[in-house]
Amino acid sequence: MATSKKVAKKEATELTVVSDDILFEDQGAGQEGIDSQDLMIPRITILQSMSPQVNKRDGKHVEGAEVGDIFNTVSSEANDGATGITVVPIKYRRAHIEWKPNRGGFVRDHGSDSSILEQCTQEEDYTQRLENGNEIVVTAEYFLFVVKEDGSYAPALLSMTSSQLKKARRWNSMMNQLKLKKPDGSGLFTPAMFYSSYKLTTVPEENDQGSWFGWDIEMCDGDSGGILKSLDNGQEIYMAARSFKESIASGE
Repeated sequence: MATSKKVAKKEATELTVVSDDILFEDQGAGQEGIDSQDLMIPRITILQSMSPQVNKRDGKHVEGAEVGDIFNTVSSEANDGATGITVVPIKYRRAHIEWKPNRGGFVRDHGSDSSILEQCTQEEDYTQRLENGNEIVVTAEYFLFVVKEDGSYAPALLSMTSSQLKKARRWNSMMNQLKLKKPDGSGLFTPAMFYSSYKLTTVPEENDQGSWFGWDIEMCDGDSGGILKSLDNGQEIYMAARSFKESIASGE
């Protein structure tokens, strides 16, 4: 007959307190093996009528999400498109992305070199089609910080294609045309992309092929001194953006 043994519960002799110093000492513990290949880039997108997040019968449905909302693919947070979000752009690149037919799956990122378009045939709807049937989509990409009302911020990636490319060109022009006086007063210079913050909202658009929601982009701080003056923690965000840009450039 099997016998059971009772293990006496060890009584705590003293209360162990996890202090702020211990939390700081343990920063990143357990994550030493995680690198960029093990992380998902948060992407900022606009929910459209066919997005699974707005379909209550879809497993990816997000409670309360509506067409035109601004969606974060990692946090699954949907923000009202009319209210919008505040962002600080950090780095831009133009990419040529190869997709299977009908966006059936990602194939390859051909980078900023547009020579791949020479291998394409442009169809009536302006689709750039390769001989293998895949399509090349010219994409404007922005690495940025999304800044919340409480001042917290987090990195994300925003991609613009098709009809939204003209929005990207306008945004780039807004940043390029902004000028500040040189410290020595000898002339003007163009500040870093992350000098200013912008409000991104969504607006309804349409053409002969259908309707959708697109981006509307406006500068938040005008010529008032950028995020350094318009955001309470603008100094912190600027330096964090400066560091993040270098990480992007180095491939980290």
